[in-house]
Amino acid sequence: MQVTEIVLGLIPVYGLFVIFVIVFLACTGIPMPSSIVVLTAGALAAAGDLVLWRVLLVVICAYLLGDQITYNAGRIWGPGLIARLRRVKRLRPAIERSETLLQKHGLLAIFISRTILSQAGPYVGYVSGSLEMGWRTFTAIAVPAAILWTLAYALLGYIFAGELPQVSDLVAAMLLVGAASLSALAFAVWIALLWRRFEPSSDEEAISTGIAQE
Repeated sequence: MQVTEIVLGLIPVYGLFVIFVIVFLACTGIPMPSSIVVLTAGALAAAGDLVLWRVLLVVICAYLLGDQITYNAGRIWGPGLIARLRRVKRLRPAIERSETLLQKHGLLAIFISRTILSQAGPYVGYVSGSLEMGWRTFTAIAVPAAILWTLAYALLGYIFAGELPQVSDLVAAMLLVGAASLSALAFAVWIALLWRRFEPSSDEEAISTGIAQE
């Protein structure tokens, strides 16, 4: 039996406790089917087996706690922690992607990694802490992103409770489209900033105009 099937089987028995543990572990980097769990929790809320607002509260709290642990672990142990994580063959690609994401998108990477690219979230948290990013800055972006992620998945499960397998496939497709869209947007922003950087000043334009007139 797959891990996902085991976890989903535990939700009707242990309810919110299982949901909290799974989301928390996923947010610290342990592979867990958090998105499927939250979708299922939303569907169970629609069926009356769970209470929606309690599901939302539990998921948000688990997400934020996981975020704070990854950030503070990176802040306390610094680059040494990232070096140790990088030595784990399975984690090296995730660490490198997270570093690239932060280099390319800056603070936007925190939001992206907690919504569209949520699998990168824990590692972006570790790297952000190791780079000594301000706690207030990190938290100010991580909190609304966690809330948005929770609302999206839980409400999808709640609204489309009878079509959960199709919704899971749709979410996967949306993530791919969203990632591509964000990449295109980031490229456009980069081009715009590059253009502004090399755009001639008014004095340079005047000199160019005078030379042309001569």
